[in-house]
Amino acid sequence: MQKKVHNLKRSPQQEQSRSSRAICSSHPRVYFHPARRPFLYDYAETQIETMYDGRVIRGIAERWIGETTAAYSAAQSVYPTGPSGWPPGMSPAPGPSTAPHSLLSAYEGCTVEEVFCGRDVHTTGGTCYAVEHSETISFTRPDISILADAIMEDLCLIPGIGEITADKLRRQGVRTIADLLSHPRFGADARMIAEMTAAENWGTLEAYCRRRRSASNRLLLLLSLATPISNLLFFDIETLGIFSRPIILFGTGRIQGTRMTITQYLLRDIGEEPAALCAVLEDMTAATRLVTYNGRAFDYPYLRDRAGYYRIPAPVEPTHTDLLHHVRREWRRDLPNCRLGTVEGEILGQYRNHDLPGSLVPWYYQTYRQSGNPGPLVPVMDHNRLDIANLPRIYERLLEHVTCPRH
Repeated sequence: MQKKVHNLKRSPQQEQSRSSRAICSSHPRVYFHPARRPFLYDYAETQIETMYDGRVIRGIAERWIGETTAAYSAAQSVYPTGPSGWPPGMSPAPGPSTAPHSLLSAYEGCTVEEVFCGRDVHTTGGTCYAVEHSETISFTRPDISILADAIMEDLCLIPGIGEITADKLRRQGVRTIADLLSHPRFGADARMIAEMTAAENWGTLEAYCRRRRSASNRLLLLLSLATPISNLLFFDIETLGIFSRPIILFGTGRIQGTRMTITQYLLRDIGEEPAALCAVLEDMTAATRLVTYNGRAFDYPYLRDRAGYYRIPAPVEPTHTDLLHHVRREWRRDLPNCRLGTVEGEILGQYRNHDLPGSLVPWYYQTYRQSGNPGPLVPVMDHNRLDIANLPRIYERLLEHVTCPRH
């Protein structure tokens, strides 16, 4: 008896799934997830995870495989580039009209050392190049005495108390955590928080508050007052791409009295990246508090990723204040966006009229690598230095806004 064959028409989702499995079977390191957006990750070894939204295009997938699995040596004198002059996986170069011809002409025949007047720094990872810049800064913070009051007034720090329960308790006359010390349900947690606050155990309190409150909560910004100003490390990086490409410039800033010293570790060659990583990581001690702009999501994870690439042990993550979270909470309704340049202009009144866009940093650095002319590095260094210099000003303005809302 002849079997009846049913001609079932596949849905578009089934066709996408079959295409995904076909590509995966041809290259076992590529995985497509129909419900996620593209993601590329390279850690220590060349590993690829490509997640697409279902519209799988074989040509793009094969091109990504070919580009990202190419052998890469950190000590190469010239970073590998594609036909457009860009490193693999990066955007094509801008048109000739945006080429830094004036910079190439102005610095023709100069060396990096002659232009930036930096110094060699010797680390366990080798030798790197550091450029220091010092400037006068007027930086103040509220007194730490307001921190204890802010903690004791936040009833939601006690497990079991949310905004609704906190409102009910306030209507019953409860104003601070101290009013709950003898409460039959919340008394134990209230006493624990009160004891840690009285003992000024700020580190434990901050870890506790991070579990109870969102990253943008004002209390977490105020907890940064527990760190001495000299232990604040303002940090920003410039990279050759978004996913596991070399960091070509590390910027750090520290404040001592009325002076802010900005140290920039510039890669004259890609082979200096391990040394620069070691220099920056050595500066991140247990007492350090990082102050960044989107650093929790980008700068510090990227730093650890590059350290892992070279098998450099990274220290335990220091305490971290990411200003982007607090900017969004305080000013997102007043600003067109929360980009650093927008905040500098609208909040600080400092507009960058001739600043190099961050998206062009990789191309300018690649121009320097190909020509040997340090001219294209000048706007890259200026861009990073301004990023670092404005972080304490944004931090100061946020503290003013939190403690005195009229600002």
